[in-house]
Amino acid sequence: MVNNESSSQTIQSQVIDFMRFPMIIGVLFIHNSTSTVQIPGAEFGTEAFMPVFYYSSKLFSQVLGRIAVPLFFFMSGFLFFLNMEKFNKDSYKNKLQSRVETLLIPYLFWNFVTIAFYFVMTSIPYTASFVNGEVDIKHIFSYLWVTENGPPLAYQFWFIRDLMIAVVLTPIIYLCIKYGKIYSIIILGILWYCGLWIKISGLCTCLFFFTFGAYLGMNKRNLLEDFGKIQKLSFIFFPPIAIIDLLTKQYDFNIYIQKVDIIVGIIFCFNLVGWLIGKGKVRPVPFLSSAAFFVYAVHDPFFMIPIRKISYMLLRPATDFACTCLYFLNVISVALLTLGFYYILKLFLPKFTAIITGGR
Repeated sequence: MVNNESSSQTIQSQVIDFMRFPMIIGVLFIHNSTSTVQIPGAEFGTEAFMPVFYYSSKLFSQVLGRIAVPLFFFMSGFLFFLNMEKFNKDSYKNKLQSRVETLLIPYLFWNFVTIAFYFVMTSIPYTASFVNGEVDIKHIFSYLWVTENGPPLAYQFWFIRDLMIAVVLTPIIYLCIKYGKIYSIIILGILWYCGLWIKISGLCTCLFFFTFGAYLGMNKRNLLEDFGKIQKLSFIFFPPIAIIDLLTKQYDFNIYIQKVDIIVGIIFCFNLVGWLIGKGKVRPVPFLSSAAFFVYAVHDPFFMIPIRKISYMLLRPATDFACTCLYFLNVISVALLTLGFYYILKLFLPKFTAIITGGR
């Protein structure tokens, strides 16, 4: 019994480690948009003129990719409380100190680097067209937290910003779970699903999924065992829900289908990866798991924007097949280049790399 429990816990840890990098690839697909690319025939990237490109890009960026961030929040909440024997002032203080290293320092570093990058790029006429918008040095500190569009200037770091808010609020989250139990999760879930929340970026998404994960972590639940009880159902229902989500993107009610897709998708991902690892089909690759944060931090604007714009300007795809190939090629190129930079940095500057990636 002990051996079975230990084995299950080991597989659960492997599943979480394995999923880190694929989730980051999902984020790359979300940000691999052609909306800012000016190429002849770009207006034909529609359902009628380029159906393969239209549906494949939407499938990976707006259906499958949308599971990644909520899943990250969920895992963060789960891991925050998983090995905590008692939540008190000391444990809270220790967690905050830990998150300064893993979240706050990388957050500040990459935001300042992004601000400097935009400032330099927009100051040079030949490179200004490769970035969107301008920076005003007078607003440097507001860029660290919020811009007119909501996220910080390094826009993908809205996730880290909201996660830090959730970490600070963990005493409240702890009390809600302790006294409200599952009902607190249900209430947050209803607020998230119905959109009944203060319009602050993705904070509602963060708090719901972080708290959901925290609830399971506090109760020392095994995700593979709990989700495994509905493994077959998740395998049966996720594909058709994802297809319905894909085919209804043009309708206002799609947001509610998408949210169902996210919930079922999270369970599906755990069950699928757990099954694959259990069968020995896949295993975590430590390098990819440790590189996930670096890829997330540097992919945009340093790689994604220039690669996407240069590739479309040089290749000028005008057919369905060409646009579809280039869509996936750009993601692959960004992933390989960022992994290469991470490998070099880790090889020659291991301590510095550890600091800017939160010790990962």
